[in-house]
Amino acid sequence: MPMIITDPNSDDNPIVFCNDAFVRLTGYEREEILGRNCRFLQGPATNTDDVRKLSRAVEARESIEIDLLNYRKDGTTFWNALLVSPVFENGELTYFFASQFDVTERKRAEEHRFLLNRELDHRVKNTLATVQSVVLQTLRDAQVPANVASAVSGRIQAMARSHDVLTAEAWASALLADVVMGALEPLHSIVGGRLTAVGPDVRLKPRIATMLSLAVHELAENALRHGSLSNPTGQIDIRWAVRDDDLEFEWRESGGPQVSRPTRTGYGTRIVERVLAAEFGGTARIDFAADGLVFHLRAPLLPLGREATIWTFP
Repeated sequence: MPMIITDPNSDDNPIVFCNDAFVRLTGYEREEILGRNCRFLQGPATNTDDVRKLSRAVEARESIEIDLLNYRKDGTTFWNALLVSPVFENGELTYFFASQFDVTERKRAEEHRFLLNRELDHRVKNTLATVQSVVLQTLRDAQVPANVASAVSGRIQAMARSHDVLTAEAWASALLADVVMGALEPLHSIVGGRLTAVGPDVRLKPRIATMLSLAVHELAENALRHGSLSNPTGQIDIRWAVRDDDLEFEWRESGGPQVSRPTRTGYGTRIVERVLAAEFGGTARIDFAADGLVFHLRAPLLPLGREATIWTFP
């Protein structure tokens, strides 16, 4: 592993030792390295924010791990996984030790994955837009009522918003807060501070995140039409917590018109209660309390953020 030692007690913290691996990594001869500050490896494309983070750590005499774009003697670049640690003797700073590791291939793979995800996001959005157009045209041709067409369109858009959240996380998982706020994005400019969402970081795997987004959309649409957002004063309080290794999620409405249980169970209610409970592997219920609808979900936490990584066959 490439390694160097610098002397912070000399002017400009120069390199006083480098091993053969560091010489091979950078392409410089040893006599070209010793006595110079490490910044000679930096170049035009080196991220200045990363350089400032490194400088602050050195000034504060703290350890730091950071990936930094460096330049070899021949001008080629490499991504350097850098670990810098201060060395103290009898409470006095004597040296800085730094190990380096060329992680260029890893960075290239990350960039390639990012580009693939961006392309996938673009194509899926186009697909969803096409699906929405086809479905709405079909419903119009069939003379389906406008409110039904609007409901279908809203559900497709809710799925698209969950897709945006998952794409930002490379489709590994998504934070519950991001899923909820993404699903409620159309309401932000309408209701402002009348809607709050608070809870710890909880990760959800893609399928569960998509279903939660759809369920939150259904709850929000109901609140706009019949619940606490159908008047100027009602509020929605969304909270979740982890208790006894279970996730507890609650949607609570207040300040709206008096609530009564609907005479029939609609598609939205089935998504919120039945489908969501099945996807989360827990229990879900809607309480049509007179002073405001309350939705409660409880499910084991562990399986929620763990996506299958191998195929199994019976």
